[in-house]
Amino acid sequence: MDYRQLSNLLIKISGVVIIVFVVTGIPGHINSFYYQGQETLAKFAVLVIFPLMFPFIIGLMMWFFPGTMTNKMLDKSIDSAPSKGAFEEFERIAITVLGVTLLFFALSDLTFNLAFVYVTHMQNAGVITAFSISAQDWGHILGTLVEIMFALILLLKAKGVMLLLKRMRS
Repeated sequence: MDYRQLSNLLIKISGVVIIVFVVTGIPGHINSFYYQGQETLAKFAVLVIFPLMFPFIIGLMMWFFPGTMTNKMLDKSIDSAPSKGAFEEFERIAITVLGVTLLFFALSDLTFNLAFVYVTHMQNAGVITAFSISAQDWGHILGTLVEIMFALILLLKAKGVMLLLKRMRS
């Protein structure tokens, strides 16, 4: 098995993991939906369907099209036969896939947090005239933005992360 096949396998497994996380996240999203009070189809779409739809689609794409992602991530000049540098290349692919996975979960969380703040504001629009976000909601949003930053570092700077890991190991 060469590292292209290994990376395809890693991408497929990551897709399954994303799908499993989406499915296990459904009860929490539905709980937040019922916590809001007024059960409407629009609120259900904003708080449950939209935040879970994008990671689910990405998970399916990772499962059905791993070769396309592998071709985008791998250097074409590298021979696909196992070599001394194959482990480093496979490790770089794993870091990149981890970045993709983290990015889509962070985007899902950000979508949910912003939708939650919006729906809460719309429910309280008659009572509270100024737009305000609770400290807990700010914490969730800022934490998610930091998560997106880490995901982008893993995704775009995988070679730099590899060098850092190599220095830490020696």
